[in-house]
Amino acid sequence: MRKFMGMCATVACCLFLFTSISFAGDGVDHKAKVIKLAGFDAVTGKYGNYGAGDKVGQEIAIAQINAMGGIQAGPLKGYKLKLTFFDDRGDAREAANVGKKISAGDFLAVMGPTMSSSALAATPVFHRYRIADIITYANASSITAQGFDNIARLPFTTKTIADAIAKCIGNEMGKKTAAVISENQDYGQQLYEGLLEVESKYGVKTVSQDVITAGQDVDFKSVLTRAKSSNPDVLVLFVTYNEGGLIVRQTREMGWEVPIVTVDAMTDPKFFELAGDVRNVNLVISGDIDQSTAQAQYLNTEYEKHTGEKIAPTAAVFGYDAVQVARKIIENGATTREEFIKGIQGVEVKGGIFSSLYTFDKYGDAEIFSFVTISAEDYKKTLNMK
Repeated sequence: MRKFMGMCATVACCLFLFTSISFAGDGVDHKAKVIKLAGFDAVTGKYGNYGAGDKVGQEIAIAQINAMGGIQAGPLKGYKLKLTFFDDRGDAREAANVGKKISAGDFLAVMGPTMSSSALAATPVFHRYRIADIITYANASSITAQGFDNIARLPFTTKTIADAIAKCIGNEMGKKTAAVISENQDYGQQLYEGLLEVESKYGVKTVSQDVITAGQDVDFKSVLTRAKSSNPDVLVLFVTYNEGGLIVRQTREMGWEVPIVTVDAMTDPKFFELAGDVRNVNLVISGDIDQSTAQAQYLNTEYEKHTGEKIAPTAAVFGYDAVQVARKIIENGATTREEFIKGIQGVEVKGGIFSSLYTFDKYGDAEIFSFVTISAEDYKKTLNMK
């Protein structure tokens, strides 16, 4: 009897979820003239800085659009935007649950997240229940390799980042060998695999590799000792800001002055707080961000009002730009979830901060990007940090 009752409860739960998603709305309230959008990211947990920035960036963009009269063209001209933001805590299982909640809700489209593992958990849910996801900061190439038609990704892929890292080491720095420390998440492992695929093209060879557990490991002395024993020309970090900051600090504390090359995940102010001495640390980041534009200045001004920080972090830039992409697709005529999905292909979004022009290829990846290498010391100055 207990087994039978348990089976009934499971079936009832599944039927409830199916029914809820089956009757999900398109997120347009014609009476109130409001368009409902969902956002999600790791607002709390070990990656909370990313999600907090993403959330504030989205909120600033929506407030700006609404203050200017809302949507400026199309069938929903004059409608205002409303954001509901969900916290996935940077956890893949929670991201899948959030995906189900959003899919079952009354939303036209969704924006987020930062963590690749969260994106890989949520995007199949969004695809199954036909709601578009504008991915704000998740880089794993496997996200768009799934072949889903409902994804528009704003940042670089892990493959393009890995190529830029190898180019920086071989062509720009003239170095030959690298020791790699990568996190055990999709992000870090796909960056490492991408580096192995292209390094020979730039005359670079990986001579050692260690994997650390993101959100768990804090003492990296043994990892760094192994890396140092391989006598590399450079140390490459494929991790996020918490681990990256600690590794840089511990590298210098052990007296190892090796040049360090790493990714734009280290542009978060928390990295600099944790790292301390960032001499001879090189960041390979977007070459398209122009802080002198009106959009960037507006975001920075509003971000400081919200947080006290003078320069909006990259996560906030992506959050802001994601809303601009959503706005443009709506102004091009999207009024339903399916119309929004179809609107991804062919859309041209001008005036973004991370990219001055967003267009998306057949996989949903943004098409036009460039990379630059900047010293962490110089980047820190742009954040007005002491």
